Amino acid sequence: MRFKPREEGAILRIKLERDPLAPSRARAAVAEFSVEREISPAGLDTLALLVSELVSNAVMHSDAPPASDIQLCARIVGVDAVRVEVTDEGSGFTAVPRDADRQEGGYGLFLVDSQSTSWGIDRRRGNCVWFEIADPCEDPQAS
Repeated sequence: MRFKPREEGAILRIKLERDPLAPSRARAAVAEFSVEREISPAGLDTLALLVSELVSNAVMHSDAPPASDIQLCARIVGVDAVRVEVTDEGSGFTAVPRDADRQEGGYGLFLVDSQSTSWGIDRRRGNCVWFEIADPCEDPQAS
């Protein structure tokens, strides 16, 4: 990704209801946010996948009050990366490696870990899971 200098720092902030439609609404919002930012199709696919995983986790696994919202924030970082934060009012969790013997599920954070440049958990504002990605198709020689 190479963003136009005037767009560096562009921000998307939305509230999502904790319901089964939240992941698709989050993907749509991120896709719209990405339209003007020259994100490659592969970069957008990765961004949408990871956003969907984190929002799905907040819907399905958070111990936040049922009527509480999920906050999604995406912003341009520098000229070649996007940072996404998904925050809910839950008490948080401790990330553990995926159990290789598990037949189903448990791939969300595995995908975030393998596809992002960096990621983490911030508990200062509820439970915030964040990641950053750079365009996987980026050509370092391109300008």
